[in-house]
Amino acid sequence: MTATTQRLIAFIQDNLVQDGDDIEIDETTPLLVSGLLDSLRTARLLNFLRRDLGVAIPAAKLDPGNFRDVAAIVAMVEELESV
Repeated sequence: MTATTQRLIAFIQDNLVQDGDDIEIDETTPLLVSGLLDSLRTARLLNFLRRDLGVAIPAAKLDPGNFRDVAAIVAMVEELESV
């Protein structure tokens, strides 16, 4: 598991999972299907990616497939970092 993956999992677990929800986040937890990502939480996630990981997500990448799980988000981040 990469450092980016670990940081992203920790952020989601600590900041996006609501108190009382019995969800344990890992690389394959379905973020959209589970209802974990709504518009407000997605905005918080995008801010984390920009501020803490230094990767601004362009509008063209705001596709549900890029946010289906942590593995998809990390793949998108790594792709953006390589350009």
